[in-house]
Amino acid sequence: MRVTTTPSLEALLRIGPFHSALRAAIRRRGLTLERLRLRLAQQDVAVALSTLSDWQQGRVRPISPKSLKAVTVLEELLEVPPRALMTLLEHTGPSGWPDVVPGMMPGFNANDLEILSRHDRVFVDAARHASRVDVQMVVRARRDGVDRFYAHYFCDDSVETAQLRQEAVRNCRLGRSTRDEAERVVVDELLFDKPLLEGETWVFEFVAHDPTQLDSIEYAHGVRCFLAQSLIEVHFDPAARPVDPHVYLQDWEEPEPHRTIDLELDHTNSVHHFETDVSVNWVGIRWRWA
Repeated sequence: MRVTTTPSLEALLRIGPFHSALRAAIRRRGLTLERLRLRLAQQDVAVALSTLSDWQQGRVRPISPKSLKAVTVLEELLEVPPRALMTLLEHTGPSGWPDVVPGMMPGFNANDLEILSRHDRVFVDAARHASRVDVQMVVRARRDGVDRFYAHYFCDDSVETAQLRQEAVRNCRLGRSTRDEAERVVVDELLFDKPLLEGETWVFEFVAHDPTQLDSIEYAHGVRCFLAQSLIEVHFDPAARPVDPHVYLQDWEEPEPHRTIDLELDHTNSVHHFETDVSVNWVGIRWRWA
């Protein structure tokens, strides 16, 4: 049985972000955006189809009095608890995430790039260390002039952040770097070769070199908003074959991740997980050593 990595509507109404909760509520009611627009109009609330699309994709947040009135009517039409969506709007910052989200770093609130696809290839060496991660991304600009991406990497406790090195590989170059020892996070600015126009896509690659000296037992990436395609591959050295590899997911407010899909090593000593339309906050692969 295949288990989705998308959290339930109830979970999204508790923790957000707003656009993911709205999209899940619309999906559960089985309504098209056009049908929803017509029902709003029947309640004397005029909202453009493009606006509804922007709201559920996180491109725009409803902030005007007219828009907030529409959200109140949407709660009734979508049969969610009163003020459920409004509360998410009231307790989030410009990025759409709760203000208390840990690890807020420079560039996090910009929300000017839509991540269409992310492919992470993790290489675990014979010493059981995830020493290298190759990342390929496809992004689309939400406005004119976007020319950079902020690559966040959370280190293991055994590593000083100064030891972590991210390398620009294709269609980008390193800019500024920020390190937070308390949060164990490194943020590197990856500068594109040119400013993008609104709607323009860009493909780029970078590599993270991780000097972790403890046995690696997992790899995950955070999904800030909505991710159309996510692929994580973990390649193990033949001298370091793990046991019990599986997919897990976790929302910000959940103290522990929960298991979803069991995986098996293939003929190359690798496992992978591919998912579309991801809105869970963390998706990853975990394993044990015999």
